[in-house]
Amino acid sequence: MLKWVVMRYARKIAVIGLFGLAFGFCDASAQERVENLFDRDRNTSVTEREHSEYSPVSLQRGAFLFRPRFALGVSRAINVFASPDDDAGDIVLEIRPSLDIETSWARHQLRAGAEVSRRQFFELSDESEWNWSLDGAARIDVQRYSHVEGGLRYASQHEARTEAGEASRTIRPIEYDQFDAVLEGRHTVGRILIRPEIQLRTFDYHDEFLFRGGIVDQDFRDYERVELALRGDYALSPNAAVFVRVRLNDRNYELAPPIVQTLRDSSGYTIDGGADFDIRGIARGVFGVGYTKQDYQSPALSNLSGVSINGLVEWFPTQLTTVALGASRGVREAPFAASGGYFATETGISVDHELRRNIILSAGFSIAEDDYTDFARTDQRTTFDAGIAYFLNRTLGVRVGWTHIEQDRGGAGRGYTSSTFGVTLVRR
Repeated sequence: MLKWVVMRYARKIAVIGLFGLAFGFCDASAQERVENLFDRDRNTSVTEREHSEYSPVSLQRGAFLFRPRFALGVSRAINVFASPDDDAGDIVLEIRPSLDIETSWARHQLRAGAEVSRRQFFELSDESEWNWSLDGAARIDVQRYSHVEGGLRYASQHEARTEAGEASRTIRPIEYDQFDAVLEGRHTVGRILIRPEIQLRTFDYHDEFLFRGGIVDQDFRDYERVELALRGDYALSPNAAVFVRVRLNDRNYELAPPIVQTLRDSSGYTIDGGADFDIRGIARGVFGVGYTKQDYQSPALSNLSGVSINGLVEWFPTQLTTVALGASRGVREAPFAASGGYFATETGISVDHELRRNIILSAGFSIAEDDYTDFARTDQRTTFDAGIAYFLNRTLGVRVGWTHIEQDRGGAGRGYTSSTFGVTLVRR
């Protein structure tokens, strides 16, 4: 599969490779003469800031740090099935233990993690589910400001009832398996930073029974995605840099005609540019704007093209308050056999305030739109959330949270209102 992608984009990859080699053969010793202009540690957000009396405890055994965590929560969910005319609600108990392990070496690093969660519904027992994930990563520090890092992740998850497709119509939530593999590098030469990356992602969806009877076949959604990316940054100062980025992708589905009606394989690219900055006591962030295009092999599916957006900017009006502004726009895979993909656009704002060293107040608001092609559907969602985190000591904390989602019906879509309010005891 990867060989096919490389051959398909041979000319583009060759050009990118020539630029990479040109930078790679630059005088590497320049790294020792110029400070790292790409450090982005001048600001710390409210949720990242640690206080010695409330910082999580890590267990060290030799060169390894162990971080066991445990969360026990209870919540009230309203309109569990995200239905336009059904307000079915229930009490949900969630248990989520996890373990992270990493090395404390001065150079190079190994990391591994595991998480299991159980969501138990008291009355709607068919909604109860197990989710779990395993991941690992390794980083090799080649030079002072250069490294290569790779990671693997496998997860067994369930789709939220608020997702499109058949998610709200099956007796049980739709289960899927996801595998991710990534290899990326960073190489700094003076004011230039090069970031090559290759990523593989696969999805395997499970069939489910419908409320109205019968089985909904989800095999048509199984696919793999390969993405090649190259980003180049130029530092204007220790506080800011500008960048350009090229991303090539290939999306290949397991099933093809005549097993399914339409071939949904596609290939595409995104070219964008923007800024990466971190100004002490003021703001930090990364924001890129560009152009994206996705071409489908089947003439029955419309190609997609348009503006690409990807950014997150944090503003620090005071040391105790963090305001985050985020925006994204890109092409995603549709959960419908009659549609190749759709443009997903989302903008949002969130505020975190440190009321006291152990009390953090949070609130957020976002607007999202999913615009489908070859399918008369547009979903527009508004999400509100708020919460309080109270840390009793270095190991125990309590989180109280509320989330409210409203979706307007557009074309063949569905409108609904869904809310969740919960309390979680956290062992850090």
